Amino acid sequence: TIFDGASLTKPVVTATTALSLVESGVITLSDELRRHVPSLDGYRRGDVRLLELLTHSSGFQPYSFAESWESPNDVLAGLRNRSILEAEPGSRNEYSCLNFVHLAEALRGATDRSLGELAERHVFGPAGMETSRLGPLEDVSNVAATYDHEYRDRILRGAVHDPLGWAMNGQSGNAGLFTTVDDLAAFARAYLAADGTLLSPGTVERLQDDWVPDLDTRHSLGWRLADGTYPAPNWSRVGLGHTGYTGTSLWLDHARDRFAVLLTNQVYDGKDTGLIRFRERFHAMVAAGRFD
Repeated sequence: TIFDGASLTKPVVTATTALSLVESGVITLSDELRRHVPSLDGYRRGDVRLLELLTHSSGFQPYSFAESWESPNDVLAGLRNRSILEAEPGSRNEYSCLNFVHLAEALRGATDRSLGELAERHVFGPAGMETSRLGPLEDVSNVAATYDHEYRDRILRGAVHDPLGWAMNGQSGNAGLFTTVDDLAAFARAYLAADGTLLSPGTVERLQDDWVPDLDTRHSLGWRLADGTYPAPNWSRVGLGHTGYTGTSLWLDHARDRFAVLLTNQVYDGKDTGLIRFRERFHAMVAAGRFD
């Protein structure tokens, strides 16, 4: 079954692609946005470095979809209006999809390729992710349905649930990935192997570091780091992972050479599914090696 991965797109597609391009010398973490997005020259957000986008320390506000919208153009207009900095870059860390929307734009500018093309070249192909792609999908026969209760008010199958991902045809960088358990397992194995299939051993080792040690949340490059309570108390502190709004989760534990993949479509019926409580128990069981 194929699931809408939602924010798993951030680490799996956008961050991994960015790090691959860093390794090849196309970009650097210290590059400012304006270098790859010339239209931002003269704007304050053009000063933001790619490192700050990857660690959610840019100063961008969280993206809210509180206003009503009826078309992709409405969403994109809201994006333009809300792409402002509320804090100095590097001064705080606050999760915002705007970081990865701007990062994806920088990657397109640096390579003159779409995010989908970059994902195939730097992620899906090398990791052996045979089914994964960025939506929308044409063949939806094996896709788990979601439901947009807030805006489109209809069942979605193969359409990106996230409004930005939908408005930008799966190319937004913050969402848009459709994937399977098998594909994410292949991705996780390639990451844990650290043999150069996806990224160099040195890059994978550095991903286990806290890149914003002076800020509130332990964060790596595109990944959240385990902190002693999250994703479960018994998870190694060098573990890194991410969750997705649709009910997805991917965590890697280099210390135990173990990973956890959880894909659901909890947004289908709009009810409290108890997923957060289940997810913590699931991660605790994986960390403990209990698979029965």
